[in-house]
Amino acid sequence: MGLSRRSGNDFRNEFSWSHSRFETFRGCLKRYHYHYYAYWGGWDPSADPLVRRIYILRNLKNRYLWAGSAVHDAVAAVLEDVRAGRAPSDPQRVAEGAVERMRRGFRESRDGAYLQQPKGKLGLMEHHYREAVPDDEWRSFADMVRRCILTFFREPFLAQAQGLEADDWLALEDLESFSIDNAKVYVKMDLAHRSPAGGAVILDWKTGRRKPKPEGLQLGCYALYATEAWGIEAKRIEVREVNLNTGAVGSAQITERHLKAAREQICEGIAAMRERLVDPENNVADPQDFPASPDPRTCRRCAFRDVCPEYRAALAPAEGASLWSAIS
Repeated sequence: MGLSRRSGNDFRNEFSWSHSRFETFRGCLKRYHYHYYAYWGGWDPSADPLVRRIYILRNLKNRYLWAGSAVHDAVAAVLEDVRAGRAPSDPQRVAEGAVERMRRGFRESRDGAYLQQPKGKLGLMEHHYREAVPDDEWRSFADMVRRCILTFFREPFLAQAQGLEADDWLALEDLESFSIDNAKVYVKMDLAHRSPAGGAVILDWKTGRRKPKPEGLQLGCYALYATEAWGIEAKRIEVREVNLNTGAVGSAQITERHLKAAREQICEGIAAMRERLVDPENNVADPQDFPASPDPRTCRRCAFRDVCPEYRAALAPAEGASLWSAIS
């Protein structure tokens, strides 16, 4: 059985839905089991070695997520200053500070510090799996982070935030939840504030290259939360997906149709995820019910290559050894 409860206290692995969890479920069931069940208890250094290993792998980031997190953290810190009534720092200083933190994290990851402190130290998949990434490509991610942060300062979002009253701030990187079908649904909005007309504006920062898609499930879920937690009508909610890398902005006015579609998708996802459990009430999972979906296009981007039998049987012979095998 998958680890779902920690014996000796009431700390439980509770079932929930989030957009990222649902995307993982749809991508590969085995990866989903590793990420949400098999790691449980691995934060304890004395845990079963395999569980500890899965926990370490769960905390790895790839270079794309790492760079995106650097942007989100920097922008959130600027907005936190604004919300507290402090003047934002100089844009160049914010950008270079984010890059310097990336340099420190890069060195930690390269040295393998995360193997002893998986939660407190950065671990990059590229280092763990000894992937050959050219220096120019690493530098391009630092340049992207600078570009995104400077774009944030140039665009009107900062000025709009500076014009908000204290009561206008609704969410700023806060992890919140509401209930659908007796399941917790988690949301974490980059920024949400009241509009001059009393509605809500929800913003989501992106750092990739794709065009904004403001009517997707993630922003639909945010709008659902806004109606439930803040009592704001759908027609008074605007969602904006902002690509800080390209400067593109997509916006949509929410309708009841959007909310209905989002709720239906979430309900379907909850039902499918629960159906895989041997004991849904206690969130108990059997790993045999979560088979892998071997695909070179996705397997080579998965953090759990070290422990996945299907990956090791089908693809690992062509790959290099991981940092784990070199150190342990």
